[in-house]
Amino acid sequence: MLTVWLHRALFNGAVADSSYPFEPDRFDEEADAVSFHGAHRAEEPFWRQNLIYIVIIAAAFITLLVLLFLIGGMGKGGDGDDRAADPTGEQSQSASPEPSEEEPTDEAPAEPDRSVQVEVINAAGINKLAGAWRDTLKESGWQDVTVSTADNRQEQAVVYYRDEADKATAQALADEVGAGEAVQSDEYDSPITFLAVQRPGEQGGDNGGDGGEDNGEDQDG
Repeated sequence: MLTVWLHRALFNGAVADSSYPFEPDRFDEEADAVSFHGAHRAEEPFWRQNLIYIVIIAAAFITLLVLLFLIGGMGKGGDGDDRAADPTGEQSQSASPEPSEEEPTDEAPAEPDRSVQVEVINAAGINKLAGAWRDTLKESGWQDVTVSTADNRQEQAVVYYRDEADKATAQALADEVGAGEAVQSDEYDSPITFLAVQRPGEQGGDNGGDGGEDNGEDQDG
């Protein structure tokens, strides 16, 4: 087949004007029946055919994202500028909270329960010291006051209380007799115990007095 084609190309094409010396034979007929076909290229894929459109769409999408990012950043930046311009705004608000109406400004001290039993102990060895305090406390409203004498002398007046519920009452008594701060203790049986070392009205003075022991007089009043 190739021989026939070359033969016709040389003699019929290149030497078209010259006469062909031979009569056509079956090889010439077969060459006329076969047409020349060139090489075929593979069909291009879709993305290559539309590459330019894909690039344009991608560029537009990226541009949109950048614009949205810039707009959002400008909005946040504006809030940051306002805060930077007034850095004390939030601090001033947090530093000066509004006073609550429910919180009392001045709490009134609790009233002492003057019906609680109070034992006055003569802790200085002064004659009738406990009895003098008993009369004074009853005059000021204390209802249940008993007296006794300590085995050992004390240098300072002290008010003791056993239960936490009597703390406020004990402190009120301590303030009244000039005994300082009330102390919780279970050493004594009475709910509130007052160790007296001076006569009423002599707080801060000397511990002197009539001298001698009570000799049980305080027990009888």
